Amino acid sequence: MKASTKRLTRLAILAAIGVVLLLLGSVLPAGRLALVAVSSLPVCIALMMYGIKWSLGLFALTCLLGALLFPGAAVIMYTAFFGYYPIAKSLFERMHSAAAGWVCKFALYTFAFVIYWLLAKALFTFTGGELSWYILYPLGAVVFFLYDLAYSSLIRYYIVKIARYFQ
Repeated sequence: MKASTKRLTRLAILAAIGVVLLLLGSVLPAGRLALVAVSSLPVCIALMMYGIKWSLGLFALTCLLGALLFPGAAVIMYTAFFGYYPIAKSLFERMHSAAAGWVCKFALYTFAFVIYWLLAKALFTFTGGELSWYILYPLGAVVFFLYDLAYSSLIRYYIVKIARYFQ
């Protein structure tokens, strides 16, 4: 099999996995955030296997398919932050200073939080919305920090245990 055919097949399978995980995140509200976070793993795998260009294409395809098939909160969260985060994480972790990388990661988290908060506020009715962001932002920052550490562990696990089977 030609290398380009193999790559296209693998990327199509990764896109299908990402879309299925987004679908599950749309229909299972209890696990929505976790499923949306996990749905970015195919983008991460594409990044490790084929580079930024192909992972961006996979991200765009997953966003488009998700928006066409089942628009909703899961697709918005994926598009606004989780889908492209593996690519941004990779770029930020290539910086010479780990502290600068973390500053960029938290700046991206803050940007995504503000955009998502403003969209949610414009589209939905909030009660006590002015005070609740004081609670949600720091709590979300702690969860984001733990998410980033867990994501790094998953990447290491993939590289050590799984990647060799896809060569």
